[in-house]
Amino acid sequence: MLKTLIQASTLNALMLGNFDKTISVKDFLHHADTGIGTYTGLDGEAIFEDGVAYKATADGKVVTMKPDDGVAFGTVMKFDEKVPEVTLNGIDDIEALKEALEPYVKNNKNVFYMIKAKGVFKTMHVRSCFSCEKPYPTLSEVAKNQREFHFENTYGSVIAVYCPAYVNGINLPGWHFHYLSGDKTQGGHILGLSADSLNMKINKIERFDLTLPQNPEFAERNLCEDLSAKTAAVEGAKK
Repeated sequence: MLKTLIQASTLNALMLGNFDKTISVKDFLHHADTGIGTYTGLDGEAIFEDGVAYKATADGKVVTMKPDDGVAFGTVMKFDEKVPEVTLNGIDDIEALKEALEPYVKNNKNVFYMIKAKGVFKTMHVRSCFSCEKPYPTLSEVAKNQREFHFENTYGSVIAVYCPAYVNGINLPGWHFHYLSGDKTQGGHILGLSADSLNMKINKIERFDLTLPQNPEFAERNLCEDLSAKTAAVEGAKK
């Protein structure tokens, strides 16, 4: 059976400030248990692990979301834990992690992948954004006020999604990494990390299920605009 990546909204819609609820947490996780995203109002960073929806907030906390809470944007799947576990060594930074993952995606970069990588991180640099009220600003504007956190010697999980280049604007081409500590007290969108070794499982995903927003603002968006430069700026650390 083919694995399915389930997505809520599009990246360009999010970039343009479409932060309304696309789907409830309950419905988003109906056929899924693992993934990443953000919530209504761009309220924090979403990490979905073992069927539970967590929110890493801009005040440095992690909270568990309720079934009726809204997901603005995200990607989840039913993660196959039966795949072989491999060890990644010498992860000095996020680029080293991408290089370590390259052998697992290089033979087919036209499908999606999701990883769960666990271990002790010598350093973990994450960010999160504050909740916004309507009228919503753009994501680029919100990111100027993102909060960044640095953790040391923290044990937890990196959950990440790899998207093909051809979905640019629908999602982020390449890897998108989120973190959740094992004790569920630390998390966020990863800006940097380092680890001696990680235990990683990877799922290859060959089906794609997209739910689009139903709010009136979405109908008025020009989703063909090339926002890749602004997206790249948002993905990185605050200057």
